[in-house]
Amino acid sequence: MFEIIPAVDILEGKCVRLKQGKFEQNTVFYENPVDAAKFWESKGATRLHIVDLDGAKTGTPKNFEYIKRIAESVKIPLQVGGGYRKLDDVEALLSLGVSRVDFGTSAIFNHNLIMRVCEAYGDQIVVAVDTKDGKVMANGWTNVSSKDAIALAQEAVSMGVKRFIVTDISRDGMLSGPNIEGLQKFASSVNAGVIASGGITTKEDVQKLRTLNNVEGCIIGQALYNGSIQLEDIL
Repeated sequence: MFEIIPAVDILEGKCVRLKQGKFEQNTVFYENPVDAAKFWESKGATRLHIVDLDGAKTGTPKNFEYIKRIAESVKIPLQVGGGYRKLDDVEALLSLGVSRVDFGTSAIFNHNLIMRVCEAYGDQIVVAVDTKDGKVMANGWTNVSSKDAIALAQEAVSMGVKRFIVTDISRDGMLSGPNIEGLQKFASSVNAGVIASGGITTKEDVQKLRTLNNVEGCIIGQALYNGSIQLEDIL
């Protein structure tokens, strides 16, 4: 089943959207991210994508309390990322009832951790591959690494990773449509499930993504928050 997943990004305790991953270009949509989570659940969402943006930037989770409150307030599964780079962090999130934990920077720099968490938690582990011009971005999208996105993903699959979230940073929050060609190339090169993210703007974008092999869902942020897409129209 192709899954449509609303994003709830938390920065300094508020639900925001960024443009191209730039922290200074943020728009606050909800003063309390719990309200955003409850709203998308009420509209029929079957899963939410929660990102601790402060944690992604600093490498240390900052919004755990809000994530805990969201987990207590909704009944649908949550996938959570942003600064969660230790085994203890994974255990803390899963103990809340979070269904998937997303790893980003740590997948690039800490192979030992990825192997350990995959061995312990299997498909509850997702690796977020954030790309710009085919290279992987790290530390909350603030640094470009020299790692090729597909090469990184193939390494991660060999370590036990079964699912990726793929975001084209240049399109994120820009309402310019997803990078279909890039996603197709990635999904056909990697033996794992792929969740598309970045630039999804219209119902037609979602229909295109549904046709791609190995792409099992998409994360939508800006287009849902500004009303370009109505969630109930595309579910």
